[in-house]
Amino acid sequence: MRYIPKLFAGEIEENHKHFEERLSLYKEKGLDFFESRKFILEKAKPLEGSILELGTGTGYTTLALAKAGHKIISIDKDKETLKTAALNLAYANVLSSAKFYMMDAKRLTFKNSNFNNVVAVNLFHHIDSANKMFAEIDRILAANGKIVLSDFNKRGMDTVDAVHKQEGHVHENKFITKSDVSSYFRGLGYKIKSFETRCHWVLIGTKTIQK
Repeated sequence: MRYIPKLFAGEIEENHKHFEERLSLYKEKGLDFFESRKFILEKAKPLEGSILELGTGTGYTTLALAKAGHKIISIDKDKETLKTAALNLAYANVLSSAKFYMMDAKRLTFKNSNFNNVVAVNLFHHIDSANKMFAEIDRILAANGKIVLSDFNKRGMDTVDAVHKQEGHVHENKFITKSDVSSYFRGLGYKIKSFETRCHWVLIGTKTIQK
């Protein structure tokens, strides 16, 4: 279902204040969300054609893609996080670059081979039955399309866990690893390149045509 945000100036400013506070908190602990996105998108170049982002969250990657000049379709199951992402894009005056949908990444409603690129950052540790999502990524990705997949490594996960604990929460972790993701797509014949940042692993893959 398409999500069309209804936003007000006051909440855009208030949300940005909270957004900056969390960015600073994580950066103090060694996790710079914008630097990580910059690294990921640099390794993913070129991103040509349509882009589907899985797991909008609060919009760190959506914002980075929009600021880089891309048009994005972004999905998430959670209406509240979609609104937060929309507020973050609105503050940066790039909200028109994204279309949001409330949708489960394991049950995408898009047609086969519909996208040239699929991007998912910091999503895998939230996912049960990850193979269902992997299969959906492969289904909706066009031939010679690109996957840009990333999540926290141990250092990154420890940092996020520490922040959540400080705030009185327990951070969810389904323990999907880089090896799990890489093995699945290599098994389908994808050509995969692997990279590492201080707090993230990154996989960039190309869907090759099997003859």
